[in-house]
Amino acid sequence: MMKVLEVNVDDVGLGGVYALVNSVIRNKPEGLKLDIACIAAFENPNNVEALKRLGTDVYYVGTTGPRWTRPSAYYKNTLKLLQNGGYDCVHIHGDVAYLLLIFARAARRAGVKKIVLHSHAAGLDGGSRRLKAVLHKLCQRALLRAATDFAACSDMAAAWMYPGLDARRVVMIRNGIELERFACDPAVRARMRRELRLEDTFVVGHVGRFTYQKNHEYLLEAFAAMRSRVPNAKLLLVGEGVLFDQTRAQAEQLGIVADVIFYGASYDVGSLMQAMDLFALPSRFEGLPIVGVEAQAAGLPVLFSDHITRQAGITEHVRFLPIDENAVDKWGVAARDVAEGPGWNRSDDCERVRRAGFTIQDTIRAFLALYGVPATDRKAGGAQ
Repeated sequence: MMKVLEVNVDDVGLGGVYALVNSVIRNKPEGLKLDIACIAAFENPNNVEALKRLGTDVYYVGTTGPRWTRPSAYYKNTLKLLQNGGYDCVHIHGDVAYLLLIFARAARRAGVKKIVLHSHAAGLDGGSRRLKAVLHKLCQRALLRAATDFAACSDMAAAWMYPGLDARRVVMIRNGIELERFACDPAVRARMRRELRLEDTFVVGHVGRFTYQKNHEYLLEAFAAMRSRVPNAKLLLVGEGVLFDQTRAQAEQLGIVADVIFYGASYDVGSLMQAMDLFALPSRFEGLPIVGVEAQAAGLPVLFSDHITRQAGITEHVRFLPIDENAVDKWGVAARDVAEGPGWNRSDDCERVRRAGFTIQDTIRAFLALYGVPATDRKAGGAQ
């Protein structure tokens, strides 16, 4: 039994890293035990129980103390867990260098032989971004001495986390998905549109936390432009977050609140995507957005911001648009083009995602290779 600790993973907002690791756990081969260490307590105890039934233990290594005590607490709690856990590998997920460094040094101190760093972002989210940027730059060089292996979800995520590192040392791991959960299903589409009372509307969808990174402020302005060109348009927002109230207030100020559905978080994003006609993601930055892969697997046309890596464009129904103030109407024109343009067999796009290597089986193969699991032992979940 090989034991791996997945560090800095939690269900807060049901974010992309959680979705990825959770999918890997559900589809991993026998003989591999994946546990989780989180610095933010899980929001839903049912998620912890579900992971436990799959053989995954969840450990809290965070603290409720003052902010200035957190780095020390993360280090000490993680070190203690690793010294007693018998882990063969530590897989550290993150978007800033200083956080990765804390866990990597704890793993090195504990004597873990394989320490994997995994970059999932290409920018800074949340508050105190200037301070975070300084700390990030100060710690980047130290990362190269603290780990044995380096991974990233895209070229932009690699450049953000490991400047100066030989690109050949960075393993690109695609954010794979469970295709069957997102494949086009006309029956589900009809049911969801009926339940949401969206039968006769053009549904623009977005899935993501209400944070600075996801740029809901621009999304609402873009949707106002879309609605001016597609009068029956509705905006379906799936997610929660610290900027929820601010976003709703902006929708009221723009006079579009009646056409915006604030759905909240969901464990069934696949079904909600079936109800959509267009997916919009005007993020300020991303590593490689899992929701964008999911939307393409669902056969949706996708509008990405041009701040997102072109590696996210898997199908031919993707456009990258600017997110500056003068480009808002371009989003409206793009929505009109989709609404008035010819349709296509959406199931074909799901197959394109499969051929591009964005299945969860592809991701598991990459994880196992990173952990050093021999190819002959890579069984189950298609990871062979």
